[in-house]
Amino acid sequence: MGPIHRIVRMIDRVNEHVGRLIALAILPMLAVMIYEVIMRYGFKAPTVWGTEMTTFLFAGYTLMGAGYTHLKNAHVNMNALYGRFSPRGRALCDLISWVGFLAYCGVLFYESARFFWDVFSSGRASGTDWKPKLWPVLITLPLGVLLMLLQGTAKLIRDIEILRQTDRG
Repeated sequence: MGPIHRIVRMIDRVNEHVGRLIALAILPMLAVMIYEVIMRYGFKAPTVWGTEMTTFLFAGYTLMGAGYTHLKNAHVNMNALYGRFSPRGRALCDLISWVGFLAYCGVLFYESARFFWDVFSSGRASGTDWKPKLWPVLITLPLGVLLMLLQGTAKLIRDIEILRQTDRG
């Protein structure tokens, strides 16, 4: 196994571990939601932070799971047509669409990293009564995009390998 294949496997392992860890984030989110419902409807004393914390946890949960979703090939695609292609045809289609994927991830990473840095360096907080700092949530956007881009690159390498193998016969 060459160094490129080791890197691809390492990317897969990182996204597998991050995905499993992020899946556990649903538990604190669920706990906060249950607590908020009990306080709001059971004691008529809603929290200042419950709804916002749930939103923050969900945002991190969603964004950090993008690489794992790509690893598991669970993003939406046009399966009616794509599913009919041979493995080589799917690899070729993915190779062509990778240019759009790269452009999308590149712009999203750049803008999200810029936004994160602006919020982090200014110390900006939420506009609610709770006023938590926003950077811990916003860091998940560029990190999530980076994980998805790395996983997309691993898939690109696999697709190139499929095309190379079928060319060799």
